[in-house]
Amino acid sequence: MKLIITVILLALVNVSHAQDEYLMQDAITKPSLSLRCKEMLRERSDKVKIQQRLNALLQRNRDLIKKSPKAQMSVHNRLLSNQVKVKNELHLTNLNIETTEENIVRSGCPGISL
Repeated sequence: MKLIITVILLALVNVSHAQDEYLMQDAITKPSLSLRCKEMLRERSDKVKIQQRLNALLQRNRDLIKKSPKAQMSVHNRLLSNQVKVKNELHLTNLNIETTEENIVRSGCPGISL
């Protein structure tokens, strides 16, 4: 009788341990986690595209400043103020990208390539 109870208890412990491992694997590879990771990576790629556009605008603005005649002060001043605004926007975008990357790493998204 004791032998049967011992065998049953050992079998229940093994089943319980197997269920715990299954739950841990399920928690690691939950679809909601991967959907959230995909969304965060998509958000990051959108911000990187914005960063690239701002860099292109900044370069174009620098070229226009060089080509603009110094006699037309109003155009030159507008280009300079535009350059400051684009630089500020670029700085904010870089900060947003850094924050997004930190959130991706903190959330533990598997297989990230930043």
